[in-house]
Amino acid sequence: MSNLQLALIAIGIVLILLVLLFNWWQDQRVRKQMHDQFSMGDEHETDVLLKDRKPLAPAQKIPADRQDPVFARDAEPVSAAAAAPAPLHDAEELHDEERVDDMTEGVIDLHFAAPVSGADLHRYTRNASHAGSKPLRYFAESEEGIHRAQLRADEYYVSLQMAIVLANRAGALGEIEWSQAWAKADEIAHEFDASVESPDVPALLRRAGKLDEVCANLDTQVGLTVQLAQPHPVRSVIDVARAKGFTEYRNGLAWMNHDGLPRFVLLLAGEHADDPANAGVSRVDLLLDVPCSPPDDTPFARMMAVARDLALSLDGQLVDDSGRPVMEGSEHAIDEQIRGIYEELEQQGLQAGSARALRVFS
Repeated sequence: MSNLQLALIAIGIVLILLVLLFNWWQDQRVRKQMHDQFSMGDEHETDVLLKDRKPLAPAQKIPADRQDPVFARDAEPVSAAAAAPAPLHDAEELHDEERVDDMTEGVIDLHFAAPVSGADLHRYTRNASHAGSKPLRYFAESEEGIHRAQLRADEYYVSLQMAIVLANRAGALGEIEWSQAWAKADEIAHEFDASVESPDVPALLRRAGKLDEVCANLDTQVGLTVQLAQPHPVRSVIDVARAKGFTEYRNGLAWMNHDGLPRFVLLLAGEHADDPANAGVSRVDLLLDVPCSPPDDTPFARMMAVARDLALSLDGQLVDDSGRPVMEGSEHAIDEQIRGIYEELEQQGLQAGSARALRVFS
């Protein structure tokens, strides 16, 4: 072997050693950055879920009954290092109650080759909330076998379920929406080295079509209109409605039951009352969404009484969906029909006002 060959071999060995050394240095730097972010907190963190968080007191001063950090829309996650040790509980008490609804959702299962941190996993799931018009939900199993309906920053997960609703008011789940959900699951699987399990897609889409047909037959909304003699400013109408007992709900106003669930909502000229501008409105609508409202013995009569009170206060006339004056006593027949729909919904496993009903009638 010549001197040139020996020199080239030596140079190659040196280069390999340099590459290995560089990779080791990169790995140590990344580990240090991750440790700094999740243990000590980074004041420059730009994640919307982490911004504006308040610093925690030392771990030994944190109350023992504080909640573990979770990732939720309105919750601020807490770093794992600052969290106090969780007290020991019975295994069943540690599981989150919310689970996949087999009747109304299809599921894609992902199994990770190695446990994945909730912080890393959340970065992929938080922006994948819909496939087309169909909402997505995520459920995970921790290393300890604990079921989670919300990812936690300080836990590691061995599997993930992506649940997609089979039908809602936009129609049944279709091939395109299913493909979009599958693409999101495949992206997560590629990033975290996971195996993916899919249900029988043709059978799933047939189930979606049947569920959509059932829901379409039971989807009922009943409305009343207060026709004003002359336009009123939006703000004044909202003030009158609040004085009568309406409260804020989502983007507008609603009449609530004793459990804080909306019985019916108030609309201004067909739109939610979320615009306090001085533009005038000449019509105030009350809408009873039967599948999404809690069961009531006299739902329409209750809404009619409130509508009559509004009509008196706003100098308006009460009319039905067709613009005809509402006849005294008609509420009894309508209430009887609504009670029949409540019964049919319950027979189909879609009790009015339940989380399942809200999922498919949305």
